[in-house]
Amino acid sequence: MNNLNINEKYLVDKEGHHIGVFLTIQEFRSLINRLEELESFKSAREEINIVDQLLAEANKKPSEENLPSFKRRQGPGGMVVV
Repeated sequence: MNNLNINEKYLVDKEGHHIGVFLTIQEFRSLINRLEELESFKSAREEINIVDQLLAEANKKPSEENLPSFKRRQGPGGMVVV
């Protein structure tokens, strides 16, 4: 990741409070590009989390409560009847 080299200059009011910032166009574009990179990273990370959740749910063993119960018995001639 690149470091932002920003030399901000502040706009101050009569009491000396910072009320604004001056940036060069190059500094402003650099800052916007960095924000876009971070947004892309966040979006990609959220997609990975969703995929991880889906995979975790798919790997869970199915609950035996939802499965019908079958009784095995042996029929005529040794056949297994379900």
